[in-house]
Amino acid sequence: MNKLKLLIFLLSSAFLVQSCKKTSVTAVAYTTAAFQATINGNTWAPDTLSTTITYNSATKTKVFNCIGTKDQKQVNMTITLNSTDANPDFTLGTFTVDSAATVTIQYNTQQKNQAGNYVFLPHGVVGPGSGSIIITAVDPVKKQITGTFSFYSRSVIYDNSGNVVSITVDNILGGEFTSLPYTFVSN
Repeated sequence: MNKLKLLIFLLSSAFLVQSCKKTSVTAVAYTTAAFQATINGNTWAPDTLSTTITYNSATKTKVFNCIGTKDQKQVNMTITLNSTDANPDFTLGTFTVDSAATVTIQYNTQQKNQAGNYVFLPHGVVGPGSGSIIITAVDPVKKQITGTFSFYSRSVIYDNSGNVVSITVDNILGGEFTSLPYTFVSN
């Protein structure tokens, strides 16, 4: 009888140990989207993109502009640099949102204006230092640009006396654009 109890005990123990084993699952998600970001915790990839690098010979500036739109949301990024080169290349580096408006980022949402038309309007303010764009690669032959971005947009609502009623912060994080095709314009 003791052997039977011992056998039952060993089998029960083995079953318990086996059922308590932890399994770990590792998964890596890759995207095929040329442009995406995480907006307030949700992955967002625009279905409409417009990307240009424009050289202005009168002001001797080169401007990178990228606008992505989907689901009544829009991200609009602009970097303006002094440049004497009228070629389709762009400077690599980290560009932080500044007060001089040489680097700007906007998070827009679709809203009804006073005329009753739907338009994209800024959803808060992306102030100096509250975001950056990093250009990591440019292929001027294929006209493709790669980089990352992240920023936050802050909306403050005031009452009639000037007191803060609410503050809303939109976090746009983990933004990336990979081999994003662009159009080069020189004027």
